[in-house]
Amino acid sequence: MSTDRPYHSTLRDDQARQTRLKIRSSARELFRNRGFAATTINELARAAGVSPATLYATFESKAGIVVAMLEDLEEGVDLGRRIKEITREADPYEQLRMFISVHCDLFTNGSDILRAAMQAIEAPEVAALAEQGDTHRREAIDVLTANWNQARVLRSGLSPKIAADRLWLLTTVEGYLNAVDRLGWTPREYEEWLAAIAETEILEPNR
Repeated sequence: MSTDRPYHSTLRDDQARQTRLKIRSSARELFRNRGFAATTINELARAAGVSPATLYATFESKAGIVVAMLEDLEEGVDLGRRIKEITREADPYEQLRMFISVHCDLFTNGSDILRAAMQAIEAPEVAALAEQGDTHRREAIDVLTANWNQARVLRSGLSPKIAADRLWLLTTVEGYLNAVDRLGWTPREYEEWLAAIAETEILEPNR
């Protein structure tokens, strides 16, 4: 009885992973340098050293590559762990700063991917993932602002819903890209401004 099947199966899996990594890496460079719309499937395949058929079989489309990149992006900044750390933090003012920091890190580390996603937003799979990300961000914000309301640190007269609306609007990728790409701010300058404006708009002055 042959025992080589598990070996060959593992080898195929490894080769498939390497192919996916190679395509994603090549695509990220091309999207960064040329933009999503200007990059063709043939160029992507050539840069990755695979055939267009292999690229289609692996990701189905250019948009499919962007979706895979977006899914990897949250893992790259350890988003799940950092959100849990924010919920465990007792100080509301520090919670807000941590929430701003993790999203600025996400935007900085993945700005090229996020630009590509914005160009590919008409693709249903990209739009669905972006909507899911916005929903998860809003859910996390709703929890924070409800807790801040209970702790009586929201600005006087500010409801948890309006506080959540403000923080949701302030933490969009569009705001980051406008500041960095169009105004020439550094990521650090943007984070410091955002933390200051968010605290002023949402929380009582921290005496």
